[in-house]
Amino acid sequence: MKRLYNEHLKLLLKKPHFSFLLAGFVLTIVALLSEVFPPDIHTAIVTTSYYSIAGLGFALLLGYGGLASLGTGAFVGIGSFGLHYVYRYMGQPLFIAIVVVIIISIIVSILFGFVSLRISGMYLAIVTMGLSQIVVEVIKNIPEYASGTTGGFLTNGPQRPLEVFGYMLKSNDAIIFTAIFIVLGMFIVYNLINSPTGRALLSIKNSETAAQTMGIKILKYRLFSFVISGIYGTLAGILSMLYLRNGNVNSVGLSFALNILAAVIIGGTKSIWGIILGTFVIFGLDLAVFQRFNLGSYSIILNGVLIIVVVMFYPGGLIQLFGDIKKWIKKLYMKVRVRLYGQDE
Repeated sequence: MKRLYNEHLKLLLKKPHFSFLLAGFVLTIVALLSEVFPPDIHTAIVTTSYYSIAGLGFALLLGYGGLASLGTGAFVGIGSFGLHYVYRYMGQPLFIAIVVVIIISIIVSILFGFVSLRISGMYLAIVTMGLSQIVVEVIKNIPEYASGTTGGFLTNGPQRPLEVFGYMLKSNDAIIFTAIFIVLGMFIVYNLINSPTGRALLSIKNSETAAQTMGIKILKYRLFSFVISGIYGTLAGILSMLYLRNGNVNSVGLSFALNILAAVIIGGTKSIWGIILGTFVIFGLDLAVFQRFNLGSYSIILNGVLIIVVVMFYPGGLIQLFGDIKKWIKKLYMKVRVRLYGQDE
């Protein structure tokens, strides 16, 4: 009975869903132990977490749809600035504000998706970059954001604390929401890439002509991938606003979109944990290490070197490198075991 229980336990631990839940649990512990971590380290962990949600959506778009979009920053901006505007200036409840912002992001992402039907590759990246800049300029020209920032929830405008159903939200509550959404995001992406939808996206990426021959509707799946990516980016923006309580329009421009692209490429476009790893390398290390010791320029150099190394030698991302190291350690262990105990029968 005990042996059967151990076998079931091992099978459970090997399932990716367990590791997703574990990630959410760890992030929740970080929220509860916020006073233990230095403020910059704590901020780096949380920022990496909600930006990894945007990375997950972008990876579905790029890794499986083959759509090189540079519009992620626009959706993060819609999430943060849109939530702030609808909640604070339009006076809507927080839940309604979030729903309105997500609906806006869906409409914008559908526009991005229709553009992708006419162009692809480098030209798609350029056009989506242009569309993203249009969104950023629209935000800049909203009178309340003339300074380029939201100004927070409690200053420079209508005095309205951040609350939901009468409960005053604290920054640590935003970390709990981040843990919930990152787990849900992992579950959804994992199920999508292992479903007929994921296989259809891969078929379109490999050959649109062959995909159409098999009856796959290009319009349907491209719009779907843009909508999912847009919602994920918007959720990252919403969580950013709930945690930081402020937003700067410069943080959602072209540089942010390029950083998300770098995170996905460095970590691995087809690996959920690779995306988390890549987001940590690009955003987490910069916030926790380089900025802490005033070495911001070295962060850019490291990112550039990593992109070159990954593209040239590890196209599967750093997660592929870790996989190779794991295999090498396993082989070394087996060799040592054979030397010590002889060849297994």
